[in-house]
Amino acid sequence: MKKFMVAMTGLVTLFTIGATVPATAMTPATTAHAATHVGPNLSVKAVYSNSKTITGTATKGSKIAVKATKNAKANLGSATASKTTGKYTVKLAKTLKKNANVYVYATNPKTKTSFYRIIRVQAAAAKKTATTKKTTAKKATATKKTTSTKKAASFTVKTPTGTWKSNTANKYSQKMVFSQKTGFNQYLYKNGKKVKTLVSYAKYSVDAKTPTFWKITYTPKGSKTSKNLYLRFTSAKKFKIVNSKNKVVAVKAGVAPAAKWTFTK
Repeated sequence: MKKFMVAMTGLVTLFTIGATVPATAMTPATTAHAATHVGPNLSVKAVYSNSKTITGTATKGSKIAVKATKNAKANLGSATASKTTGKYTVKLAKTLKKNANVYVYATNPKTKTSFYRIIRVQAAAAKKTATTKKTTAKKATATKKTTSTKKAASFTVKTPTGTWKSNTANKYSQKMVFSQKTGFNQYLYKNGKKVKTLVSYAKYSVDAKTPTFWKITYTPKGSKTSKNLYLRFTSAKKFKIVNSKNKVVAVKAGVAPAAKWTFTK
């Protein structure tokens, strides 16, 4: 009987050791996949000091959270992006202050990766009924305000995602590619032929200073230093390279001489 029990114990031990081998082999594949994922897609519409909600689009099914500061524990509001359209609406718990920043986070529930945008709160939009007056002078003022509002809302930029090609300057041109999978990539061409990769597989984040003036912070693959890129959108499919004060300036690109660059999608 003792010999029989010893033999059975040996078989159980052998079976247990053999069963653990496949689980160990799966670990490297899971880690590699998580490391290459950049994060969910996220766009946020303009936010005003009298806004009661924040709206936009994100990767379908993403969890959306609005915070007053980066990584704040409490939320100003939360919602889930539609599983069919990606649209979301977050109801705000309190009134926002003009020129304050709010942090809008999108988290992919499957991969647990997140992406956020910093949004500057704009002054409350003037009500049309409040600007309508009987006097001629006040009517003229109301007309000017209405015209400027229409110009600001003539187009909307949701995300830089896509391929953008520049003008040609001194025989050189550029191509920028923004992707949620491969990050930010920038290439330099001369006479139509690629001569250098300026940025590759960089992680990036977008800070919309205004609906048309954006700051993009990116970190190239293998680098610990972040860099900034400023864009001024003149349409939904065109932007100019500007400085931090939103002024068009001549910028060097690799070996290409400094030039003023305009990119189209």
